[in-house]
Order: sequence, then structure tokens, then C-alpha cells
Amino acid sequence: MSDIRPPSDLTVIIPAFRAESTIERAVGSALAAGAGTVIVVDDGSDDDTGARAESAGAVCIRQENSGAAKARANGAEHATSKYLIFLDSDDELISTAVQHSVQILEENPSLAVSAGTVIGVTDGGTERPFPVRYSPVDTESLLVNGFGPWPPCAAVVRRESYVQSKSAPPAALTPRFAEDYELLIRLSLVGGIAVRDEASCRYSLAGGKSVRSATSAIEAKEQIRDHYARHLGIEIDRMSDRRIRMAASARRARAEWASGNRVATAARLGEWFLADPVYASRKLLSKPWSRN
Repeated sequence: MSDIRPPSDLTVIIPAFRAESTIERAVGSALAAGAGTVIVVDDGSDDDTGARAESAGAVCIRQENSGAAKARANGAEHATSKYLIFLDSDDELISTAVQHSVQILEENPSLAVSAGTVIGVTDGGTERPFPVRYSPVDTESLLVNGFGPWPPCAAVVRRESYVQSKSAPPAALTPRFAEDYELLIRLSLVGGIAVRDEASCRYSLAGGKSVRSATSAIEAKEQIRDHYARHLGIEIDRMSDRRIRMAASARRARAEWASGNRVATAARLGEWFLADPVYASRKLLSKPWSRN
């Protein structure tokens, strides 16, 4: 790719709750990536999140605490640019990769999304690059694999496709958890999704609500899979209640590992293994747990 120009026709939307310690860094990374507008949606914070976002150069919209999904949607309603990025308040964009993603969308009008990979960052600041998790990324692979291939910060979204996805059948579930997974499924219904092996964001591995409420998050993800698979006639391997509990333990273990808490990691992995020793053994032999 050549003649990469900063994508001024880009809005970065950042839902934020009690994010005063990280919001300035997130906003700064968005501006460095060439965003013409950065919208921070302060989701009922009782600290200096909003004021610090504005001082860093963002437009701040304040709402009562309603969750990240509604905050993202609120921010998107105020965007008028051609492209969008949904960035969490503790993550950062990598400018050159963002510009590459925009150029790919410019050159391929049929695409709804262009994404790169992720550099995971532990609480201690250690960085770990993650490869492409699966390809191609389309409606079927999203439902069959049963998880999103990246966090929201890795992808640039065509706003026109985002608008179209809101009214595409079937009706959206709009859950409180796994909302970014459902959004990507809906975007896949209206346009193509491109992924490449280039790190486009730094992503906090400590996790937020999807770790604190891991079981609820995975149950919501399974409800989403079932809803779209039934509508589209796609066969999927639905998770049992036991496998949901195992996946929740594994998710919490990954977060403990990222935080450097090895004792808690071992305890969570023990929960995971004891729930189904045969299945757990197969998973351990097939690939490292930390990459699941």
C-alpha cells in the first residue's frame, strides 16, 4: 500500500465509565491515528473521565449509566463521518494500521469492515502479539467458531454499513453482554469483512465486564449464536451448560494470568479441568489454553 494519508473522515467512539486514568491515552491514540472526531460517551462516571476526555481533545457526550452497548450506539448516532472505530477506554490505536484499514475500505466498496490483529497488554505493561484467529471472517465462520476474532478496537467500520446493519433481518437481540460480537455478525450480513496480519491496536488483557461476569457474557454469546444460526439455517455446535462454565473459568484464568496472579490462574484452570477432564485434556493437547 502506498500514499497512506491520515483518515480525517474517521470518527473514533469511546464508551467510558470511571476511566479517568486511561481516557487521555485512548483519546490521544485516536487523534494520532488521524481521527477527525473523537467522541467519548461518558456512561455515568462519578470521576473526572468526561473532563479529562475533553481536555485531551474529544467531544464528550454524557449519559446515565446504561452500559457499553448503549454508549457505543449513542456515540454512533452523533457521528457523520465515513468510517467508525469503536475503541474501549483502556485500549489504544496503532496509527499506521488504522490508516491501512481505511485505505482497504476505500479501495473495496463492498467491504463493511477492515481489521488487523491485536497486541495484548498485561497490567504490568508486557506486550504480546496475537495472530489472526481465523479466516475468512464471514457470517458462517463467526457463528461456527462461536467467538469474535478481535476486540472492537482492531476494526474500522464503514458507517453506511453500520446503519444498514441496524435494520437487516433478523431483529437484533441487543444484549448487555457480547454486543460487539453481535455487531460484527450484523455487519457481516450487509458487507464483506477483511482481516490481515498487522497489529492495529493495543488491547488490555485484564478484561472488563466480560471477565467480571464471564458466565453471563458467554451465555449471551450463545444466545446470539443460536438466534442467528436458526434464522440463517447454519449448523453450529451449541455449548452445553457445563462447557459454558468451563469457558467462563478459562476466561477468568486468562485475565488472572494477564494480571500476573499465578495462584488465581491455577485455581481457575483447576475449575476448568475438573468440570470435564476428558474435554479439557483434548483442548490442552490441541492448542495452548491462553490462545483460546
